[in-house]
Amino acid sequence: MKKNHLLLTALIVLVFILVDTTKVNSHVNYPDPGNCGDPVTNVTCAQSGCHASPSQVATPNDFTLTIGTGTPTTPLSSSFKYAPNTTYNIALLLNAFLSNPYYGFQITALDASNTKAGSFTVSNAGTTKITTAGPYEYMGHLNANSTHNWVFKWTSPAASTGPVSFYFAFNEASVASPPPTVPVGTIYTGNVTIQPNSTGINDLSETISGLQVFPNPVTNELGLSLTMKQNATVQAGLYNLNGEFVNELMNRSVNEGTADFTFNTGNLASGIYLIKVAVGDQFISKKIFRQ
Repeated sequence: MKKNHLLLTALIVLVFILVDTTKVNSHVNYPDPGNCGDPVTNVTCAQSGCHASPSQVATPNDFTLTIGTGTPTTPLSSSFKYAPNTTYNIALLLNAFLSNPYYGFQITALDASNTKAGSFTVSNAGTTKITTAGPYEYMGHLNANSTHNWVFKWTSPAASTGPVSFYFAFNEASVASPPPTVPVGTIYTGNVTIQPNSTGINDLSETISGLQVFPNPVTNELGLSLTMKQNATVQAGLYNLNGEFVNELMNRSVNEGTADFTFNTGNLASGIYLIKVAVGDQFISKKIFRQ
């Protein structure tokens, strides 16, 4: 009886070791979605049986994050202004150097409503991978090893959604598969918020003095009221929250004064959308809810 008890105990311990080691090894391959400390999940890999907890706040000495439409050399900081519907290269460099290292990361982009902002694209399929959780998208490492710098693409929303926040986490580990009771590596977290390079309604102040979208939420018919300070050609389009074009609403000359327009939204799926109203290269966007 005692031998059976010892055998059962040994089997349980072995199963625990295998499960926990598999967990760590799977994250060497790529991180699970939603582990970069963003406000949607508020979770990182700094947890029992994985990596040392709690996570640490990253400092400028720990990493370098840059952005650019070509070679990403501009610091991705609060002073950076993004242009709508523009594809940027983003580079993440970890500054620590360890013996037998394994480096990993994950990043996501959200707007002020904690909704997915823009979209990521893999630049190097050998070192990075995109994972998703519902509508949320996460860029992360693939097959962690001594590589401690990554470059990937981010396309900004087609219509400005206001500030965009990048939430990221990265790991520096000295071994890939620790015993289950000895999690290794430190998880660092950080975030940065950038603003659009357009200030919205002020850009149109010489042409449009008033803009109303109604009702909101909308069902089968959307109303748009414009108060024009001068004659101008006005374009209006509908976009989803990924910045993808859905439908053109109008592209016509509108005379000085107040003009009202209605649009059929009966075939529009339920959800959140953006209406982008533009005169030339100046625009404003409004968020609407389709019930």
